[in-house]
Amino acid sequence: MSEPIPVLQVVVSTQAGGGPQHVLAVALGLRARGWRPIVAGPADGALFARFREAGVETLIVRTDRLSPLTLVRLVRAIRGHGVRLVHSHGKGAGLHGRLAARLTGVPAVHTLHGIHYERYPAPARAAYLALERRLSAWTRVVINVSRSQEREGLALGLFARGQSCVILNGVDVARLTSRALDRWDARAELGLDQSVPVVGCAARLDEVKRLDLLLRAAAMLPAPLATVAVIGHGPEAARLHALVAQLGIAGRVRFAGEVVDAARLFPAFDVFAAPSRKEGLPLAVLEAMALGVPVVASDIAAHREVLGDVSEGLVEGRVDAFAARLRAVLGDAALRARLAAENRTRARSEFDARGMLAALEGVYREVLGV
Repeated sequence: MSEPIPVLQVVVSTQAGGGPQHVLAVALGLRARGWRPIVAGPADGALFARFREAGVETLIVRTDRLSPLTLVRLVRAIRGHGVRLVHSHGKGAGLHGRLAARLTGVPAVHTLHGIHYERYPAPARAAYLALERRLSAWTRVVINVSRSQEREGLALGLFARGQSCVILNGVDVARLTSRALDRWDARAELGLDQSVPVVGCAARLDEVKRLDLLLRAAAMLPAPLATVAVIGHGPEAARLHALVAQLGIAGRVRFAGEVVDAARLFPAFDVFAAPSRKEGLPLAVLEAMALGVPVVASDIAAHREVLGDVSEGLVEGRVDAFAARLRAVLGDAALRARLAAENRTRARSEFDARGMLAALEGVYREVLGV
């Protein structure tokens, strides 16, 4: 490419979650490969400033709410910046971004970062699925972040097989390793006791993450056995704080709030816990794996795809089962070492960011014919 091709990356949030962090990695990787990424989304989180600090072009657009003004701003951005391709991420961004692309005659690519609709009321569920099917008709390529997600999307008729492409989420192992703190400093930053085993997680505090299961499991462990550290924020925060008080484990739980580059603190954890009900392909789990942290995760399709079908880290999503597996892993240094080694190998061999970026660039080139 002689001149960098402008690609508009439309996000629904710039909070420190997996989706926005993925887009930051994509923007930086594409820029290094000679593209011109432009990120449009709300300035609702710490990652908006991070995009700007990294020198990525950013536009404040309220893609997190339904508004004709949002669509107008995206159309103006596409025309004003000479955008050749629109790549949207997430529900609100997918709606506004693909509509704007259609109005301007620019091809659209959309990434599904998980398909979450089950807890909607029946009318809203039907409306969401119908809208996603309509939008997919205006989308050149639908990117699925896991094979299990692609299977689900095809079964729901959300896109055609011919327009689907699986690009597994990837992590920059070298960057993660270089930025990670050592165990002592990571625990000091989180305010954790240096001598107590720690079960940690980093996730949006959302019902689908089932952090209540983790807290209930922790309450079943003997008091000296583990402290729980939760990095993240979200709509479930108040309920989770209340649950901690109800369970009488306030002294054993540390809520750290939103942390940008949370993975640099993962060396503080003896075990990374992921009790989610459903995932696309969990970035935080990949980061923990790349850093050699043992992972205990609910036995769901996305976690099996990441950890491997026979991983000893997979466990049935019940409180008693989760507590038993945490107790087993925390109490067995050899098991922790084995899980850590398996995780590190899988993350570095199958989920490296370079492969993800090369595949994404291939999609862009095919769509644009360059």
